[in-house]
Amino acid sequence: MSRLAPAWTEAGAGLEVAAAALVRARLEGGRLASLPGSNQPTSLAQGFAIQQQVGPLAGKIVGGWKCALPPAGKWIVAPIYSDSIVKGERYPLAVDADKARIEPELACVLAHDLPPRVEPYTAEQIGAAISDVHLALEVIDCRYTDPHSLPFEQLLADGLFNHGLVLGAPITLSNPARMPSELDITLSAATAEPLNIKGRHPDGDPLLPIVWLANFLSTQGIGLHAGQVVITGSYAGVLDVPVNQPLHVRFGEAGSLSVHFSTLEE
Repeated sequence: MSRLAPAWTEAGAGLEVAAAALVRARLEGGRLASLPGSNQPTSLAQGFAIQQQVGPLAGKIVGGWKCALPPAGKWIVAPIYSDSIVKGERYPLAVDADKARIEPELACVLAHDLPPRVEPYTAEQIGAAISDVHLALEVIDCRYTDPHSLPFEQLLADGLFNHGLVLGAPITLSNPARMPSELDITLSAATAEPLNIKGRHPDGDPLLPIVWLANFLSTQGIGLHAGQVVITGSYAGVLDVPVNQPLHVRFGEAGSLSVHFSTLEE
């Protein structure tokens, strides 16, 4: 045991150095070429461990999660911090932003806690834990200069491109667990023709990723909490939209969301 302890201590210290680098980038608005060379995660478990240290080191509270059914060799899971969930019509961006990148999604609000446990949660139990479903836009960005050149473990450590979330109005559903698999998305802005997209959820049933999320987090000793929001994938992929002007997004018959992405100097 005494021979193994230094190795474990060294690995833990390395992960903390990597997390601290991401915290600085978040708080200062900087970009990293990559995580520090000797402190790069080499496994999904290490990437997730770094991710989970970023929030506490930055003094942030988890207000929700993004997730998706993971393909082989990946974990699609990341926290969304409370201070990046915007419920108004104005979303601030960095002063040099010339566009915003968004993903039109539905956000599920949890009615009660889902604590970690040995027995897996069922789809019925997860569905019963959802109080409301809201229109939402995930705002996409990251803390790297060229993220597509980096291994997935580093992207996982940084929160899988999450910058924040615009939370719109709740939608009317007879059963919150039965969210639509298809939604027509229409973007309208003053400087461009309306864009119409035949939208489809990437996992078909938006509830399935939440079932995976709750059970994955259980294996990590992490629970979901009442009031947290969960997003599970874009109905239209990633979309580039203009800044410093009103943007309207219609989600088929479900409703519409208005937002103004503004630079800090506006």
